[in-house]
Amino acid sequence: MNNIVNVCISVTAALCLVMAYDFQDAAFNQYLALEHEDGYNSLYDNSFHPRNRRDEDAVNDDKCKRRHRRPALCCAENTFEERHDREKELYRTCFKEVIGVEKPEKHEHRRDPFSCEEAEKRKNDMMCVMQCVAQKKGLIDDEGNPKENEINNFLKETMDKEPWFESVREKLVNTCITEAKNSARNQSTCNPSGASLKHCLFREIQLSCPDDQIKDRRSCDRFQEKIRQGVTKFDPVPAHPGDNGD
Repeated sequence: MNNIVNVCISVTAALCLVMAYDFQDAAFNQYLALEHEDGYNSLYDNSFHPRNRRDEDAVNDDKCKRRHRRPALCCAENTFEERHDREKELYRTCFKEVIGVEKPEKHEHRRDPFSCEEAEKRKNDMMCVMQCVAQKKGLIDDEGNPKENEINNFLKETMDKEPWFESVREKLVNTCITEAKNSARNQSTCNPSGASLKHCLFREIQLSCPDDQIKDRRSCDRFQEKIRQGVTKFDPVPAHPGDNGD
């Protein structure tokens, strides 16, 4: 197992040279894990009857919450929560477009979820999903180039309950547009600019929280340090919903 982990870390480090977001920000990865889980669960929902959905949720809810705990943010926690809830269906739509709607065969479920192949596939899936979402929201064009006016309008609407944000918006947008533009040049299977933009906005907002908006300074300091370091922790790649044993 140690050899597999070491090889995976080496592969991930090599990918950093060509991918703008390298999946090494543990705090941001927790958000991606939730979206990954929501999206995959939508593909395996073989009945749309409300009773069946409730039964399935009752079985899976405990496991999912234990596996992917939402990180406590420094500020704007309710804003991020509301945005996540509003965009669930959009992410599910993109998961269906990117990954497909057919349920894999049983033997495919049993593949090692921590193998390098599986880890890189999930990273690539998320990269493609984030490209899809950013394009559907109108934040990037077909070439992956960020659209400044649309990004500004999106942030004004998203952060309208956070009056402190307006004073940092212009600098934050400039930073994230630059990152997204640079990453758009490194396209492989999917354009990474959508992932870079999402990660940058998450990171810069949390690093810009004013003191009067931070509820728990000690916790926030640790959270911000984790964001700055990025590479100090490798969170497990979300397990495939079919990897629960049957």
